[in-house]
Amino acid sequence: MLSAGTRIGLYRVNNWIKEGSCGQSYEVEGNSGEDVGETRYLKLFHRVISENDGFSDFFSQECLAIQQLQGRGIWPLLSYGVTKWKHWLIYRWFEGEKKEIANGNEDSPIQEIHLRSLDDLAEYFPHLITPTVLKNILVDLHCGLHHSHGVGVIHGNVKPSNVLIDLKEGGDCSAWLTEFALTKISNFESSFKGSEDYTEFVSQNLQYQESLKQSHSFRMDDGTGSDGLPEEKGDVFALGALVRFILNRVGRTEEGWAGWEEWSRKSINLGFENISQSMEAIPGVGDLSVYGLSGESDRTEEIQSAEEIRVAKEIEWEKQQRISSITFRRNITGLIGCVCILIFLFSKVYLFLNPSPWTEYSVEGASDRYQLGFGIWSGKAWGILPGAYDDKGNGGQDVAGEWVREDGLFRLDFRKFKKSNEEESGKKLWQFIGKGATKDDDYFIWSDFLKYDTQNRTLELIKRVHEGEVYLPGEKRGETPRLYPEVRIRRSGGTVRDTQLVFAQNEPEGRSWSALIGLGFLISSLLYQRMLTRIKMENPEIGKG
Repeated sequence: MLSAGTRIGLYRVNNWIKEGSCGQSYEVEGNSGEDVGETRYLKLFHRVISENDGFSDFFSQECLAIQQLQGRGIWPLLSYGVTKWKHWLIYRWFEGEKKEIANGNEDSPIQEIHLRSLDDLAEYFPHLITPTVLKNILVDLHCGLHHSHGVGVIHGNVKPSNVLIDLKEGGDCSAWLTEFALTKISNFESSFKGSEDYTEFVSQNLQYQESLKQSHSFRMDDGTGSDGLPEEKGDVFALGALVRFILNRVGRTEEGWAGWEEWSRKSINLGFENISQSMEAIPGVGDLSVYGLSGESDRTEEIQSAEEIRVAKEIEWEKQQRISSITFRRNITGLIGCVCILIFLFSKVYLFLNPSPWTEYSVEGASDRYQLGFGIWSGKAWGILPGAYDDKGNGGQDVAGEWVREDGLFRLDFRKFKKSNEEESGKKLWQFIGKGATKDDDYFIWSDFLKYDTQNRTLELIKRVHEGEVYLPGEKRGETPRLYPEVRIRRSGGTVRDTQLVFAQNEPEGRSWSALIGLGFLISSLLYQRMLTRIKMENPEIGKG
């Protein structure tokens, strides 16, 4: 049961109404679109049924047919929707006429009810049901069923609670059948029935049991104990049972009831082959052409027309499914293509401003190496430990650090723990482990400043700073370039000259697969769009829908 305030599609639940044999009923209010602020009636199918394999496709196909039903005696389906397991239908809210009834006790307050259904009319105001009222109700119901059967939709659950009533003064009355074909949908049988993946709905809810009991009392008993698929003769039988239900409730003291008992008996015993025959036999109905119905002579043409409509709807549904599938493929391939192209463009802009992330840069004749991690203003870095900071004087070990942008350069900050002299420090090595156990004096800390050449894709070491002293690239005649203290270069008298230490990528740039993949997906998306355009040109009615 959904609680008040729950959002389902474009609607918000106001009140729970009841649980019937075909699902749960709610009073909801539209919160967007054309239905904003409008009260609607929502029918929600039981979760156990809707989660069966294949139900969603079956539900959509049936709702497409139900939504086409319009006309006299039909309470139309406005819309339907699916969100996760929730499969629901939306109808206009029928308020009904507010009436007062006495409880038979002068001290008891007058009770107000909303007269909405034939069930309410028979329970609270059976004296208002006259032969004329019954005839008007039956004519409306026959007109609705005649139209629905003509397009291949069987109601399958004609009963008093599914007949909406608008009773006016003077015996005039209008009636509408609601919840067409919901029995067929709620009795959906998955192709996995009998396997572990199939779940059959069973409820011990008293309202559900009462609704199911009433439904069965207005259906034919085929001897199998199963509802089976709804048939046209089942609706004819239900109309006869409906009249018998009314006859048992009214007093029948006035004239005009003659013939109704016989009509009900014949309908229940399937003496009428179809709705047209049943309506022709209604006492006092007169000429069917007044109601837009034809006689038995046109029945064959009606059946053929209904079959044509059914086939046309199946074809239309298949086309809609194909269009939905192609539209999904177009959208997903277009999305992937755009994402890949954006990745390609971002990488090009990034590599124009930054070194290739986690790519090794080295210089010939030296053991120094650098790698910069991905980042816009800062990131992780990796380098080689200089020999000056190695206890053995060799260097060459990997050392991790971080980089940041500073004055147009990349500053790489590194640190290396100094080996502890136990006699001098008075501490064992394990005493340096833990938060707050070490300080900056326990580390070699240095910063390398690198300049990135965007044209040649190289890194140039500009300087190294350690304990306030600056080291610059320099070389002596006939020797390999290395770092010298800035003071020494100035005082060398030209013996040590400034030079460049340029670090190039060890691996050349590979092919940009993101661009190729992106172009491939975009081409696929365009091909799907071309298919959609061709289908809509061949079927212009789909494009309008």
